[in-house]
Amino acid sequence: MSTQAITNSEEKTFEESKATMAVRYLLALMMIVFGANKFAQFIPMPPANDQVAQVFGSLMMMGILPIAGVLELVGGIMLAIKKQVPITLIVLGAIGFNAFLFHATLDPAGIGGATVFLGMVIYLAYAYRSKYISLVR
Repeated sequence: MSTQAITNSEEKTFEESKATMAVRYLLALMMIVFGANKFAQFIPMPPANDQVAQVFGSLMMMGILPIAGVLELVGGIMLAIKKQVPITLIVLGAIGFNAFLFHATLDPAGIGGATVFLGMVIYLAYAYRSKYISLVR
């Protein structure tokens, strides 16, 4: 058996492992809940400092938060049904990176959740790394 065949087999196994499936479903659940929360606001927001309130007000006024909510909701559904996972991870990776930077600079108390979110996206992107090879060749 060639080294390439073993590598492809190992990647498939990692992509389809129980850990990867669990992370994918957890991330899907997070995205569905937090995406829906952008519209229904069933999770109360903690009191925000002036900078955070100003940023959120601006994002809401420009229509960015509803767009992010739709992307999170659709991304969560796509992960849950395992459709177009690699492209979904690219979109969610951008959202996760921005959430991490937001919390790192303006709201350090919330950085834990953003770090977990970004870590889950990075883990899944690594699990699906064979799908991204054509983008970098």
